[in-house]
Amino acid sequence: MAGPSRQQLPDFLLGRIGRRAYPGLAWQGPGRTVFSVPWTRFDGENFELNRDTTLFKLLQEWETNQGRPVNPPNPTKWKARLRNAIARSREIEEVSDQTREEGGQPCRVYRFIDHAPLPSILVSVFYRGVEVTLHPLETDCWVVYPPALSPHEQQQVLQTLPPDVALLKLPSPVVPDDPINQVLSNFRQGIFLYVSAGCVYAVRRCAARVYWRRSDSPDVENVLQRDETVQILDCAGAGGDVQTLSVDLSVGQSFMCYGLVVVVVTATR
Repeated sequence: MAGPSRQQLPDFLLGRIGRRAYPGLAWQGPGRTVFSVPWTRFDGENFELNRDTTLFKLLQEWETNQGRPVNPPNPTKWKARLRNAIARSREIEEVSDQTREEGGQPCRVYRFIDHAPLPSILVSVFYRGVEVTLHPLETDCWVVYPPALSPHEQQQVLQTLPPDVALLKLPSPVVPDDPINQVLSNFRQGIFLYVSAGCVYAVRRCAARVYWRRSDSPDVENVLQRDETVQILDCAGAGGDVQTLSVDLSVGQSFMCYGLVVVVVTATR
């Protein structure tokens, strides 16, 4: 779900900074415009020693994104290409070179310029209009209801969960509630949410029907088809003075009915 091929460099980096799968590729300070890139050394044929590093993975993915072959590996050449691409970019500037500093991991620090910073995105879940959980969407997120899964199925979910995907577990109702329990029983495989290039995407994996509508068009109700990837929010494309966008996902019921279980994704710039 990394998005379309041949991504532009800023979008390529924005989709990876801060994710657990890329240790060291991280935001520096508030505002999420300054970031650091681990700058591992690849010494000739001994690069195999650093093949599992974040930089090797990042370089390999950038080469693939550009349509270039990655076999045989040549991380030294890849690193030079990436640095040149960053230097040519009008949306990224180098802040500091920390590759020669003693102690700590060698890195380069960059800043996005003339590029909208990533919004702050929250996922909240409501039962009958009462918020029961809240989670920041900082990486790919799988929203599930564990009690609907058998212990074996729960173990399978944990074993197959990628390291850069967060698991948002919905709680059981505090008091017995048959209608909500019926909806949740069909929410077994839940909804998968992820962010790419400033947009939020959703994939419905559960058997329950999911209806969704955005805050900028509340009268338009859409149906999230099973296993179909749908862009539900375009944070980067929101113009004017719009600072907050949200989308409601009603599980098992149309918005024409009273929402028993509603997942709300809110993006604030």
